Amino acid sequence: MSIHPSSFVTPGDDVVHCDLDGGAVLLDLRTRRYFKLNRVSAHVWSRLGDRAEVGALRRSILETFDVDPERCTRDLDALLEAMSAAGLIEIGAESGHVPVA
Repeated sequence: MSIHPSSFVTPGDDVVHCDLDGGAVLLDLRTRRYFKLNRVSAHVWSRLGDRAEVGALRRSILETFDVDPERCTRDLDALLEAMSAAGLIEIGAESGHVPVA
């Protein structure tokens, strides 16, 4: 499933992060699970703030890394879906539903 570019991503309230050389580590305080992020995933996490638009995250990756736009979209969708499944983020529109392209 493709995540619509106008969808918003919100980090979980119970998730803290620590930047590492070349990546980051997330800790879900609720589940006490750690997640290691590579450089690109850490870049995405650092851009979330309180809430970020998926299209803006995609543009930031394309401006920062040498990646094909189609692969960027595919990999970003997979990352966000995995983070959502782990309870690290929420994906949706202001109305609360998850729009798909």
